[in-house]
Amino acid sequence: MGRVFFILAAYLVFAYPWLRYVDWMTGNAGLAIGISVALWILGMIGMHYSFVGPNLKVRYPVVHWLGAGFILASTTFIAEFVRLITAYPDSVVANGTLICAGLVMIVANLLSHHISVRKMDIPSYKVSRTWRVVQLSDVHIGSRQTGYFRRVIRKVQKLNPDFVVITGDLIDSSAVEIESLQPLTWLDMPVYFSIGNHELYADMGKVMDMSGKLGLRTLRQQSNEFGEFCITGIDDAPDPDQVSRQLPNISRNQEKFNILLYHRPQGWESAIDHGIDLMLSGHTHKGQIFPFNFVVRKYFKRTHGLHSHGGRYFYISPGTGTWGPLMRLGSYNEISMFTITPSC
Repeated sequence: MGRVFFILAAYLVFAYPWLRYVDWMTGNAGLAIGISVALWILGMIGMHYSFVGPNLKVRYPVVHWLGAGFILASTTFIAEFVRLITAYPDSVVANGTLICAGLVMIVANLLSHHISVRKMDIPSYKVSRTWRVVQLSDVHIGSRQTGYFRRVIRKVQKLNPDFVVITGDLIDSSAVEIESLQPLTWLDMPVYFSIGNHELYADMGKVMDMSGKLGLRTLRQQSNEFGEFCITGIDDAPDPDQVSRQLPNISRNQEKFNILLYHRPQGWESAIDHGIDLMLSGHTHKGQIFPFNFVVRKYFKRTHGLHSHGGRYFYISPGTGTWGPLMRLGSYNEISMFTITPSC
């Protein structure tokens, strides 16, 4: 099923827009089919090679073609509707589609470089003073470069948190070297790290070696106490019951404010049942590029933002970076800061 979805998605992104464009411009269906099939095959080969190997030089053009193709496919769908309700010549519709898609791509690229800071207040009777906690998620070093990461860390420094948590997908390629992550050493507060799906795709031995050298407190089915907090981390898994299976086996201090770091936004109900005060996740990127957010909603009950129930909280970050193409549309890069204050 997964392979069929991959093949169909590759057709939609890499082939379909050009099938329609060539047909509209030339009226030659055979030529349109030939070009689109060739691009379809090339796109699938490029995607496969990009994700089974660590060659970032190949990966960059392929994933940006992926992002551009997604936007172009979306505008082509709109163009199909325009052709039905207007009398514009096909060549005008075709060129208008390319121009509109190009403008959207430029906007999406500009938005991918902006970093916003979202601040939230969370009251709790478990703390006796105000604490500041910063969450980073889905930075995706590999897709993003060290220069971008430096900007992120400088913003974190200005927020002056008591500690930082990273909820997975710090990197997204086995080709990432420790030099790309050196800005983490600028932080003079504890940094807690939980494993995301992209760390699992990469070399976990290398990931753990780098995190140790960088001084990260990597939590893998473990908890660690800091001040009035007990922070727990669970490795990402495609199993929707991962939290409910792992959390009962982890020793935690329930008297402290309990934070759970788990990459994908699943298992909050179980986290509540086991006394978690604040669960932090990421993974969805809030869709990253509209209208992909509608696809994300098919897989996850909650896709972004702050949720609360009975004094317990759950926050899903839209991601601090971007996966694949440097594009954001209908979403944003975010550093999340939680001010946890004493309640009566």
